Amino acid sequence: MDPIFKQKVGECVGLWLAEGSTTSKSEITFTNNCLELVDLFKKTINEIFKVEKYNQRIYIYSKNGEKVILPYKDCVFKYYIRKRANKPYLIFRVASVSLIKKWNEIVKDYLKKEEYFPSILRGFFAGEGNIHGGKRGVRTLRIAQGIRKNFIENILDNMGINYSFYSLHRYYVINAKSNWDIFAKYSIADLHPIKKEKFWRFYNSYKEEHYSVFYLKNKILELLSRPFSSKELSNIFNRSQARVSEVLVNLKKENKVNNYRVKNIDYWTNNKNLIIISKVKNKYLNLLNEEKTTAELARVIGVDWKSSSRRLNELKELNLVKIEDGKRWQKIATEKQIWVI
Repeated sequence: MDPIFKQKVGECVGLWLAEGSTTSKSEITFTNNCLELVDLFKKTINEIFKVEKYNQRIYIYSKNGEKVILPYKDCVFKYYIRKRANKPYLIFRVASVSLIKKWNEIVKDYLKKEEYFPSILRGFFAGEGNIHGGKRGVRTLRIAQGIRKNFIENILDNMGINYSFYSLHRYYVINAKSNWDIFAKYSIADLHPIKKEKFWRFYNSYKEEHYSVFYLKNKILELLSRPFSSKELSNIFNRSQARVSEVLVNLKKENKVNNYRVKNIDYWTNNKNLIIISKVKNKYLNLLNEEKTTAELARVIGVDWKSSSRRLNELKELNLVKIEDGKRWQKIATEKQIWVI
């Protein structure tokens, strides 16, 4: 199965858990008033079961029984009046005992695999989530639910999202900028067009001071198992490069990170067994499988003697090369990993 399609299936698992008939043993159903979500669910189900034979129907409920034009030729449409329907809503339905059994197996399988948790949450939030903005810049993500659900909490816990459940109001509440960052990283609110617009409007209005104490420092340290520049970290955390650089310098003073300068850019890492060098310096190392003089290396690489000497001495400071009798350079064996940028 195509990886992108697998994510769509995960989203539909979330949609169905939020707005489907999860107790039915005879049919697959999905209810929503967002045509984009109904279209996603219908097309995904049709693709999953494309070799099966089954009938599909769409029921449209509206206050006046109005006709909603839909581009499907493989469905039976039925229209009903529902006086309380402020906006027309649709129920997509596949009646099949065998298919609901197969669909339930897919759902169980996806709920066991952490790789699909973001897509499942994306679907579930599209169905049951909402975004609330209050006075004094308060921003809250909510997931409506009458009772606590283990699968929801398992997904939130696994993704590092902090939450509270309020039984009186029948919803999960998610605050704190760090949680909004996770929602932004995985585009959790993007499946529903209205919720997507509202989420990004609120998220982009956050100010830097909404980061909790030590949040930025701890998050940067977590990422630095591989090298990053201060500019890259600035883009990731939506903070100024000056603020990120300040954090990195403090981490270096605490002996928690090292920095290596490559092409006038500092790259930072918390991996003490890592040395970061440029492609040019790596070329010198590859040429030193046999001893060579500075002049010989300069001639092969196509630079002057002075430039070659500077690169070699920089490698010497990193304890990667040494010079014998002031003439011939040798490579020094190292157990450290060399990261070439």
